[in-house]
Amino acid sequence: MNAKTFSSKEFWLYSVPVAAVDLLIHLLVFEWLGSFFRFDDSADLVLIRPRTLYFLVVSFLFSIVIFPIRLYGRGVHRRDVVSRAFLQCLSTLVIFALTVQMMFFSFAGKFYLQQGIAVTICISLWHLLMRRIILVARAHGRNKVHVLIAGEGENASALWQELSRGVDFLDYRPLGFFSDAPEFLPEGAAHLGPLSAVIPYIEEGNKVHELYCSVNPALHPEWVNALIRECENRFVTFYYLPSMDGYVKRKLHFSDLGPVIVARLREEPLAAPVNHFLKRIFDLFFSGLFLITLYPFIWLFVAVGTTLSSPGPILFRQMRTGYKAKPFTMLKFRSMRVNAAADTLQATKDDPRKTRFGNFLRRTSLDELPQMINVFKGDMSLIGPRPHMILHTETYSKLVDAYLVRHMVRPGLTGWAQVNGCRGETETVDKMARRVEKDIWYIEHWSFWLDIKILIMTVVQVFKGDKQAY
Repeated sequence: MNAKTFSSKEFWLYSVPVAAVDLLIHLLVFEWLGSFFRFDDSADLVLIRPRTLYFLVVSFLFSIVIFPIRLYGRGVHRRDVVSRAFLQCLSTLVIFALTVQMMFFSFAGKFYLQQGIAVTICISLWHLLMRRIILVARAHGRNKVHVLIAGEGENASALWQELSRGVDFLDYRPLGFFSDAPEFLPEGAAHLGPLSAVIPYIEEGNKVHELYCSVNPALHPEWVNALIRECENRFVTFYYLPSMDGYVKRKLHFSDLGPVIVARLREEPLAAPVNHFLKRIFDLFFSGLFLITLYPFIWLFVAVGTTLSSPGPILFRQMRTGYKAKPFTMLKFRSMRVNAAADTLQATKDDPRKTRFGNFLRRTSLDELPQMINVFKGDMSLIGPRPHMILHTETYSKLVDAYLVRHMVRPGLTGWAQVNGCRGETETVDKMARRVEKDIWYIEHWSFWLDIKILIMTVVQVFKGDKQAY
């Protein structure tokens, strides 16, 4: 479930029952279709039950790890609920079909299609219904997280405004402030009394789940320690809101250097050698398998089409910015006529330089496949920030804050930005800034399952079509 916080109580109350019903829908639809659907003799999934049911359960468990249930949370709309349900169903069926194919050499495409459509519709409706039930319950005050704020300041005001923003934080009920300077509180916030009254308020047994304190502990050490002890004794979760005036606003990560607590601006999972090794092994296996199986046939097809469409080489080579801002030669199938502006000018929607066959290559993303060679060599990764032209790196590094951070990992064939609407031409600084923001998010939140998720989303996007692919 995609929410700001997700307690153990909410996990058992919402996520587990919803997932259990999802699995039940998969099994019921499978049995229902199997009761009247006949296959050919080599692909009778009904006859090899119940083993196929076991595979279906395992496939579902894998898919729900890759695409966790999303019902509500910050910026989550109904379309997000449906799209997440679709991805969950698609990944379940893909894993299930591949498993059955490998184990029994049995494939029933028509059955999988009907199973996919029926399951997606049922699970989408079920998730929308559950979302509605949760939001109605939240609106009527059920299962709320009661929050107190002690102190004042920029962070305290920003926290109040976030918790009061409606549907994104329906699970929170901000009670108000205890502050010695009520004139600095945000408009509409309840002032519950001075700082000295917050401990008696908790002692009286008022329902409080979380307390956020913005008081500098160096100025009031005894009072802050007494407040912490009272919160722990009353099972109230205590949070400290440090003053970050002058610092960039982003998630900080704390660690110890002996007795000293230090904060770093971002966490980099790929800086860990184990994660780096895991990602590299996956890149080598996937790209190597592709290059020795499908790539020769794709190259032959593209070579014929490119040669007939315009004179010039089959492959287009261009210097791009790579890992730690080092340049490398990126490969693509040539989709344009040979021109002098290839290294300085991005492709536009109706670019006259493109050939008709090149237009097809770009729409289907076939032009990017030679980059599997770059992935195998180690210049790139399957998943990561897209590499930009050298000129664009020089330009945007001066215009976009933290632009060069995206080069802390290997560039990718596809990435988090590309599957979230930031693909294609970046004709404005704002568009590039949004792409950089998503690239940095990927660097800070990398996991092996996130890479798998992006890979699946990319495949879906290619088959569905992307208006920005030009």
